[in-house]
Amino acid sequence: MHAPLICFLMSVGFRVSGPATPAVAPARIELEFLADGRCTVAATGKAFHSKLTYTPQTPVSPASGLRCAIPPVPAGAAVDLTVMLPRGASPSPDGEEPPLTWTRRDDRWVGTALLTTAPLLVRIPEPGSRAARRARAMRAVWGTIGPSALAALAIAAWLWSRDRRVERRS
Repeated sequence: MHAPLICFLMSVGFRVSGPATPAVAPARIELEFLADGRCTVAATGKAFHSKLTYTPQTPVSPASGLRCAIPPVPAGAAVDLTVMLPRGASPSPDGEEPPLTWTRRDDRWVGTALLTTAPLLVRIPEPGSRAARRARAMRAVWGTIGPSALAALAIAAWLWSRDRRVERRS
């Protein structure tokens, strides 16, 4: 008696769920800063690709660090980002946007990151610059304030619950 209903529900469930779709590979962005201040960017992914060279409008000063715009990438696409610094340049310990993991390859520094979305630009501050110092200071401040605030909230919640238990017994 219930068999036709169960068969119907199962067939609807299989049609709605459909076959599993394979995971889409992330977009790949390769960025290279050149010694003359220019940068080249290659972005590739499913159904798109671009390769551009940007020339800064103003001369690059060592204090400003390195900056490069990223070409448009489809919304919602994860990004596998690779950044290559020019020979002789070194990454700042903090302050790059987006945060990168640095390794040394063939006398050059290469930064990599797997991001949920494409950044608008990549910025690498000069080591020892104000931006790098500010990033280190903010990390130190939030590394102290965050745990302290969490501990204060935990103590306040414990005191509040203890007082409520005392009130209920009275």
